[in-house]
Amino acid sequence: MYIEKPFSKKLVIPQNIDTGFQAHSILSTLSAQLADAKSDTVYLDFSHVDFIASNQFAVLGCILDAYKTEHPDATIYFSSLKPKIKKMIQKNGFNTLLGYEKLPDTYNTVIPYSIFGIDQINIFEKYIVLRIFGRNDIPKMTEKVRGNIIDNILEIFNNVKEHTHSDKVYTCGQYFPKSSLLYFTIVDSGETIPYNVNNYFTNLPDHDRAPVRPLEWAIAPGNTTRTIGTPGGLGLSLLKDFIGLNEGRLYIVSEHETYEKNGSLERHMYMPNSFPGTIVTVAFNLSDAFSYRMTSEKFSEIIF
Repeated sequence: MYIEKPFSKKLVIPQNIDTGFQAHSILSTLSAQLADAKSDTVYLDFSHVDFIASNQFAVLGCILDAYKTEHPDATIYFSSLKPKIKKMIQKNGFNTLLGYEKLPDTYNTVIPYSIFGIDQINIFEKYIVLRIFGRNDIPKMTEKVRGNIIDNILEIFNNVKEHTHSDKVYTCGQYFPKSSLLYFTIVDSGETIPYNVNNYFTNLPDHDRAPVRPLEWAIAPGNTTRTIGTPGGLGLSLLKDFIGLNEGRLYIVSEHETYEKNGSLERHMYMPNSFPGTIVTVAFNLSDAFSYRMTSEKFSEIIF
């Protein structure tokens, strides 16, 4: 159990946790600090934090659960949470880990914090259909487009089962009315994308040299570390296409590498501390006035 306690502590969260490179660096640093803690009592001090993006509780939950797995008798204390953050936690489902009373999501802005076993893909699908694609403000799209985007998100989930030894997937999300962006984050603590890519190239018969940026290679169209079955990588490629047209956001973090897509702009960056797993965050722009249909394997947009 993760408990709020009114004490300062050695692991200080230094600033707000939004979604982006800086926030992912903070969370990766926290993971590294916890790996070195080796203590049965850990205090997390949030006194410098005025805001945590609700979707990032998927990452926090994953990090803290990984520590509890290594230290099953440990207790993690949350300290100095601001009232606004506490209220948000009471709405997004993370409250059960802190012993808080649940508050209703009056304005339908929350995608609840959830943990899925890797064999629960059908339950996960119902969750995203209800919480994302069941909204009446999601951009207009044909059933084929809707089905393809759902399949792409399911592909991210399925990659955890196929490419890692992780047995759980952590999710959470939030709609931010000011930006009109609906954020949804999927996290696991299994083998990283760079690890799997490097391992794949090491085991090739001709011993091809592994790419310098394994994450960048992995999200390129058509690339996959699978040796049997259908091609991988296509799911992220199609999702990238849609996010570009939708003027949404896409963030991928694995080990030291990060990828960010903001509309048509893309950047790859390197974090000092490694994240021991993979984070994928999709942000849909709900103010998008376009309607979408498929042409071959690409999205097309039509002004409605």
